[in-house]
Amino acid sequence: MRCCIDLIKFLLFIANFLCFLGFAGLLAGTVYVLLNGENTFIGQNIEPSLSSADPTNATYFSFIIIFLVIFSFFALFTCLGCCGAAYKSGCMLGSFIIILFVLFGGSVGAVVFLHTQFGWQAVLQVLIQEMSRNLPTFRKENVLTYKFWNWIQPTFSCCGVEEVNGWKIWSTSDGLQTNWKVPEACCKEGEKDCMYEPSSETAYLEGCAPQIVLYVQVLFYGIPVIMFVSLVFAFVVSSSVSSSERRRKATNDHAPPYRAHSQYSIGADDDFQHHHSYPTAPSHSDNLPYNPHYEQEMVAALPTGYHHNNSGGAGIYSAGHIGNYPTGTVPPPHAHVPLLHQAPPSYNEVVYRK
Repeated sequence: MRCCIDLIKFLLFIANFLCFLGFAGLLAGTVYVLLNGENTFIGQNIEPSLSSADPTNATYFSFIIIFLVIFSFFALFTCLGCCGAAYKSGCMLGSFIIILFVLFGGSVGAVVFLHTQFGWQAVLQVLIQEMSRNLPTFRKENVLTYKFWNWIQPTFSCCGVEEVNGWKIWSTSDGLQTNWKVPEACCKEGEKDCMYEPSSETAYLEGCAPQIVLYVQVLFYGIPVIMFVSLVFAFVVSSSVSSSERRRKATNDHAPPYRAHSQYSIGADDDFQHHHSYPTAPSHSDNLPYNPHYEQEMVAALPTGYHHNNSGGAGIYSAGHIGNYPTGTVPPPHAHVPLLHQAPPSYNEVVYRK
C-alpha cells in the first residue's frame, strides 16, 4: 500500500512539474512576443494600447494580456501541485485540490452544455461554426488567420471547412487575389495554377473540419479526464499526508516529556529501563586520598603492631585482626585526633572497616 501511495505521489509530482515547465515557457514566450513582436510570427510591433484607432494592435494586445493572465494562473496552479506533492504540504495540496475541483466542474459543465445545445456531434458542429466564421477574415493583414489557414490546409490535405465541397466557402473571402477560387495552400504539390479552376486532380477539395475533429475531441474530452485523475491522485496524497500528521501528533502527545520536543532521545527510555549495570568502585591503588601527610598520620593513629599496606593486596592492614581497630564515632583511645585537613577515607577503607 505504501509503495502505491509513493508511486501516485511521484506521478502527481512529475505531471505537475512538466505542466509547470510548459506554462512557464508559454508565459515567457508571450512576454517575448509583447516585447519583440516584429521578430515573431506576428510580424509587427505591439503597442500597449487598446485604442480603436489601431484595431489590429488593440486585438493583439488584448489577446496577449489574456494569455499572460491565463498562463500565470496555470503556472502558479501547477506549482502548487508540484510543491505540495514534493514537500507533503497539506496546505498546498488542499489549495490545489480546491482549484482543480472548480476547474473540473467547469469543464464538465461545458461538455454537458455543448452536447445539450448541439447533440452528440457537438464538437464537430462547433468546430465548423467557428472555422466558417474565421475564414472570411483571411487576408495578409490578419497575420494569425492568414498563417493558420496556410498551415492547416497543406498539413491535413484539405481545403475549406465542411467535408463535401468545403473549398466553395472560399468564395466568401475577400482576401484572395482576382479570379482565385481557392488560396494557393489548397493546391496539391506541383500544381501551381489550381487556384483558378480547382479539381480533384489539382487541389484538395475536402474540408478541414472532419480532418482535425479527432484531435479537437481528444483535447476536449481528454482535459476533464486528466483533471479527474489528477484530482483522485491529489486526494490520495493529501489523505496520506493527513494520516501521517495525525499519527505523528498522537505519538508526540503520548511521548515522555524529554521526547516531546526532541528527536535525539528516541530509544533512550529503553536503555534506562533495561540496563541497570552500575560502575564498580575503583581499586585501592587508584583511590588514595590526596594528603601529603596521610601516611605519617595513619602510622601514628594505628595501634602498635599495625602498619599500612600500599601493595594493594587483600586488605589495608597487614598485621593483627581488623576487628581490633576501633570503629564508629569514638576515636582511638590514645593516638587519633581528628584533623580538618585530613582527607576522607577511601572506598576500600570504608569497606574493610565494616
